[in-house]
Amino acid sequence: MDESKKYQICRELVEVAVEHALIIMGHPEFQKVTAILGEHGITTADSLDHPDILKRVLCDLFGNAYKDIIDTIYSVIENEKDEKIIKDFLYVMEN
Repeated sequence: MDESKKYQICRELVEVAVEHALIIMGHPEFQKVTAILGEHGITTADSLDHPDILKRVLCDLFGNAYKDIIDTIYSVIENEKDEKIIKDFLYVMEN
């Protein structure tokens, strides 16, 4: 598989994982996060490219519950966690 295809698959996987975690938190929370991300000019589809913004938004809104969101994201992308781009995303989100 070529690199651009692999990147696109990882990007979509992270998007799904983030949305899944937010929906578990609740629909109002999902809407609030997507609205704030929009204020930064990004969507959940851009999470892989901007984990720093996503992390800041989640920490500001959810405080310590942020760790639960990370756990949910991790469980969705677990099978791809060894891909470098996914490792880089997780590193930013966890540190």
